[in-house]
Order: sequence, then C-alpha cells, then structure tokens
Amino acid sequence: MSTLPIMKQCCTTCPFKQDANGHWQNPTLASEVMTRTLFQAQQICHGTEGNNREPRNRCKGAYDQNYVIYERIGLEPEKHLE
Repeated sequence: MSTLPIMKQCCTTCPFKQDANGHWQNPTLASEVMTRTLFQAQQICHGTEGNNREPRNRCKGAYDQNYVIYERIGLEPEKHLE
C-alpha cells in the first residue's frame, strides 16, 4: 500500500461522499473506483492533487470501502488516518 496519507474525510467531489439521504454522490463512479482499486492501486484524491496533478492524499471513500477486504487478506490497513 502507498505511503501517501489517507484523507481524514471525503473531499467535496468524492463519489463516496454521502448526500443528505445517506446516498453516495455518484454511485456509478464509486462502483467503478472500488472495482478498479480493490487489488490494482489506491485511488488518489483528485480534490487534493493541485495544479500539477501531484498525488498528495489517498481517497478516504475508496479506502473505507475496501478496508474490510484488505484486512481479510492480511494487508493490515492503517487504523489511524493522517
């Protein structure tokens, strides 16, 4: 897993961020991100990349969704978010 810190909360554009009804902002994109990142890579938070698209943080929403699976396969995900 990456050494980039995980966001403390979902950014404003995060597809996993819940609306007032508790639904994801963009369920289709959230599902695509989970599928793509589960075993291939970590999702970078696009809300924190900056002008040069430099990765600064991992997406909290994507990480939280994959957390249980990481734990079950023995990857020991971080318990303390930075």
